Amino acid sequence: MRVCSTQHRIRDAIIHHRARYAGGIRLKLLIVDDERRTRELLQNYIPWDAVGIGEVETARNGLQALEIAEALQPDIILCDIRMPKMSGIEFAQAYRKTDPDCQLIFLSGFSDKEYLKSAIQLKAFTYIDKPVNLNEVRDAVEQAVWLRREEQKRKEEEQKLQEGFDRSLPYLRQEMVRRLISDPDSPNVVPALKSRETFLLPMDGPFTVVASSLYWNPSDLSEDAGITQQRILETISGHTRFQELRALAGFDSNNLLVLVMPGTYGSAYTDGRAVIEELLAELRALAGPSIDLRMGVGNPISSRSNIPESYRLAYQACAYQYYGSGAKPIFPDALRSHAPVVMNWEEVRLLRDHLRVGQVDEAKRIVHEWTAYARKQMDLDIMRLKDTYFQLLAAAMETAVQLGLAEISEDTERRYMWKEIDRIPSLDALEQYVLSFLDSMAKSDEEMASAGSGKIREITRYIHAHFHERGFTIRAIADHVQLSETYLCACFKKHHKQTIKEYIMDTRVDKAKELLSDPKVKIIEVAMRVGISDSNYFTIFFKRKAGCTPSEYRERAIR
Repeated sequence: MRVCSTQHRIRDAIIHHRARYAGGIRLKLLIVDDERRTRELLQNYIPWDAVGIGEVETARNGLQALEIAEALQPDIILCDIRMPKMSGIEFAQAYRKTDPDCQLIFLSGFSDKEYLKSAIQLKAFTYIDKPVNLNEVRDAVEQAVWLRREEQKRKEEEQKLQEGFDRSLPYLRQEMVRRLISDPDSPNVVPALKSRETFLLPMDGPFTVVASSLYWNPSDLSEDAGITQQRILETISGHTRFQELRALAGFDSNNLLVLVMPGTYGSAYTDGRAVIEELLAELRALAGPSIDLRMGVGNPISSRSNIPESYRLAYQACAYQYYGSGAKPIFPDALRSHAPVVMNWEEVRLLRDHLRVGQVDEAKRIVHEWTAYARKQMDLDIMRLKDTYFQLLAAAMETAVQLGLAEISEDTERRYMWKEIDRIPSLDALEQYVLSFLDSMAKSDEEMASAGSGKIREITRYIHAHFHERGFTIRAIADHVQLSETYLCACFKKHHKQTIKEYIMDTRVDKAKELLSDPKVKIIEVAMRVGISDSNYFTIFFKRKAGCTPSEYRERAIR
């Protein structure tokens, strides 16, 4: 019989695994028998703890056993076959629906074939004839404990594998998206798409590609785009609506969120526009209010080989959103003629010349005219468009440095400017960003002092409250006071006659001197408390500003 052969198969394994029981999780046993003497004998005269059982409950019939089992959730059930109200077989049949893996051991004084058939059908571990032999019961339960633990271990391993697969699933899908929009006829694509549960898409078209741009302020979300992208991909992967649409999602090399969807979707409501608008609403909801998400849709295509063409149009439609509000999805039939912007270096020179002689309004006129030109060209290479504004702003910054309005290294400032420009979601906002810097140059010292004194006080208070924190940056200050880094640095320089970096360094040195005056505070602790984790760098930093090492300063202060 199968149940007996199972006993013999695992008997040897029990010997080698008993050591695991000593420190393992104790299992739960339910004893079901209508004879009180048998229940008490089994419960009290077998050392259950020694075989891995930590909790034992008893029931006098199948009905009571069902109630107890619901609360106890036993791992092993030792059950009489013949009982009033509900037999052991009936009880086991009912409980199997709750826990199909529970180990069943039947007790019976009857060895008829019908009973054995029922035991086999219920996948009973074994059966023991009455009157019971305590050693035989103990051995059977010990083997059932081993089996239960092995099953639990197998399930835990399967769960870990599944969790690992679930975590990797969004990235597997992203890689498939990138392959489909670049090389859909790759020999690796067809075999992979056969796994519909993993890659969702059917083998054959039609398909429609959707692309979305995402913009956010690092003060609201992580500056690392990968962290935000990971959250969005994981949410999409487990989202019911996207599973229903069988939409395959991933970020492309341009940081656009790309969805490849089976089916045809066009700009008319009769062509499925309502689904696209619903999709846009869903994406905005899961991205959150801090993200400005805009969508472009490609033309439906009939086969997998044409997916790159649909992606190209979706990319262009998404770029087209840079010139508008981005409230609604853009379809290819809304695209009009577009041409590349070409940087006019003569305009850059004129802007610089106007600023040098204080003609800020003329400089602003150049920016306005450039925006009108950019809107006319409708360049769909947004990086190229942004670079032209970067050049205008860089020229303005260079002039501000020459006039003594700013004093920041060129590399540092150019890096600030590009990071800020890259986060800007529209042409109008891009223009406003440059104009805001020119506005600061238009004000006299008296006007700056009057208009900016409150903001400067807020900046200095923030510096004194946070300069010691790990990761404290000028970006954090700019976000707090809601200014661009470029404007912040120029404004601070004009008010304080020193750069904001110099001010932060002076603040740290002043605090370090105060701490060094206390001989109980270790030098490494002083460094940490002024926001410097490297003691060697602290020594170099302090000597450069104070003219002596921290140790030398302490000796002088103590004397």
